[in-house]
Amino acid sequence: MAATTFSHSAHYSYLDEALRAQWPSHQSLVADMDSFIPKPKEDFAEARKAELERLQALNPTTPVEQLAVFVDQQFAFLSSDWWQFHNLFDKRHISTYITVVMLSHALCEALINAILAIGLAHSGSPELFTILERADFKQKWVVGPQAFAPKYRFPTGSALHETLNQLARVRNAIVHLKIDLEYGGTKVLEGSAFERKPYSEENKWLRRFFSLPYDLAEFTRKAVVEPPLMLLIGREPIEVAPEHLT
Repeated sequence: MAATTFSHSAHYSYLDEALRAQWPSHQSLVADMDSFIPKPKEDFAEARKAELERLQALNPTTPVEQLAVFVDQQFAFLSSDWWQFHNLFDKRHISTYITVVMLSHALCEALINAILAIGLAHSGSPELFTILERADFKQKWVVGPQAFAPKYRFPTGSALHETLNQLARVRNAIVHLKIDLEYGGTKVLEGSAFERKPYSEENKWLRRFFSLPYDLAEFTRKAVVEPPLMLLIGREPIEVAPEHLT
């Protein structure tokens, strides 16, 4: 009997293209960060002098020594290596970080939904998709394909699984962000934190988030023999995260 043919839409390709488009600017940003050299303290002398003069004009009765202490504290911070780095790169970095988290998560979910839909239809159980589609994002990857490929085993405990868990954690922190709130001196709402890590660590995770959808696609192509899952075949220019090779 001839194999049943199938066709499907590929709207996930918009997410694929959007994620790939972020890679060059991210690599450029990382190169800029790696080559950063802070300005010497002396470069802030003119700005410090101008600020002191501005404050003297606004506060003519305040001793200049008192104003100088305030200005020196201000410029000790502004001239610090950390602040120079943060001020130069943080807006570019956090923009990329949030964008990649959202795009990678959306593409990973679109990919597993496509895998489940194709696999269930191939096995003659397309009606199960509406049930599995509502499952937890991570669980869909871990056990979902077993509904049509019983020998499917996701590598829990691997770096791939660790990246999947971290991506879901960060995405949920962004999407469901809640503020801490005090009212009348009493905390009335315990918020949720979008936890920031050192830039070097966030960049390591960014590389893994970039790589994750394509590594999941490659894993599934090997783990599921039937039907053939020809999804996310290309990934250029995104490089494979070294952690996912082990």
